[in-house]
Amino acid sequence: MIGHIPTDDLLAHARKLADAGGLAVPDTAREVTDLPVSGPGEIYALTRLAARDAGSVLMSSGGTTGTPKLTHVPHGMGLDRLLAFWRPLKPGDTLLNLFNAGRMWGSHYYMQTLAEKCRCTVVPSGPYEPGEVGRWLHLFGEVGVTALAGTPTGLADFARGVLDAGGTLPVRTVIWMAEPWTGNKRDLVREAFPDAGLWGNYGSVETWVMAANQPGCDETVLHLLPGQLMEPDEDGALLSRVGDGWTVPVVRYRLGDRVAPAACRCGRPDGLTVLGRADDAVTLRSALFKVSELIDVVRGEPGVVEAQLRLTRSTDSARAASALTLDFTGTADPEAVCARLTGEFYHLAAVARQYPGALRARRVDRLARVERTNKVPAMLWQDADAGAPPENSESTA
Repeated sequence: MIGHIPTDDLLAHARKLADAGGLAVPDTAREVTDLPVSGPGEIYALTRLAARDAGSVLMSSGGTTGTPKLTHVPHGMGLDRLLAFWRPLKPGDTLLNLFNAGRMWGSHYYMQTLAEKCRCTVVPSGPYEPGEVGRWLHLFGEVGVTALAGTPTGLADFARGVLDAGGTLPVRTVIWMAEPWTGNKRDLVREAFPDAGLWGNYGSVETWVMAANQPGCDETVLHLLPGQLMEPDEDGALLSRVGDGWTVPVVRYRLGDRVAPAACRCGRPDGLTVLGRADDAVTLRSALFKVSELIDVVRGEPGVVEAQLRLTRSTDSARAASALTLDFTGTADPEAVCARLTGEFYHLAAVARQYPGALRARRVDRLARVERTNKVPAMLWQDADAGAPPENSESTA
């Protein structure tokens, strides 16, 4: 378990939610594990009920790797509780909000509300391509930008643009969320903004912020906010929380991620690390593998900067692929990348021998992104006749 909630408090909270239309609490329940597991349906029902009196912002999560899920998020977005634990901005700061707006994605609006609560100025700009940044640098300097917020992908694009333009900004704070860092993205941001501290959030629209980190923390470790309990589970961690001021009241809500307890160099308690999606196991011609493990192996090949899987759907099942293309950026030889895959995953080597063309690697200039969120997903599903971006070179195992 990560975090702590007295059992009597959690049982009482579960009964309160049951009375409001949530899941029933068994009469025999004595421990946390005796309570039923909840999902998006319960969150939508409970938040919609609360929104009838208090209003809300209707948000949607998912759509990157799963089905969109709706949540009514209170207008205050739970920030009074969050800011008692994590406060990256202060009066006098000017925040450049690089998150996409619209399409019911929450991060842009969260940053607007965060700036309001911290009494700082916010510039709601959305993301920039590196080639655009040079035209805006003078304006951003003139208005006094001191903080950035975005996905690691969007932040790295902005940093690349600043470096290419030969400019600079006095950025002291970088707020990141929605996807993990990769080494090259983090290095770009640090090179462009050497005095900036990294402030991370972990959450979702359904749960809002669950954990956070700040300068002085290990970048892969986040700390669970007080008043919560997280149960690690291979099928997705279970989150419970008690007390007032949360955006969403949950008891044993099934997250889409696998998490594990972790110690942090800052010494604070209740650290966790996100291991990856709980549903990232797929099959290629009956060979089972985890997407996160395959990506980690490929990133270890010299010359690979980032990697992404394109999976061609099989008619056998929703999580089965008939072909796999490993797209990567960098200078590596596609043949070497293919050899790395077949060398590390013997069952993929067997697939490549039996089904020529089912496994290939391809060097590309840019990985695919999700237009709505500007994230780089670890994998993409495509139909057999779907087109693909032009490649610099490729190799088939």
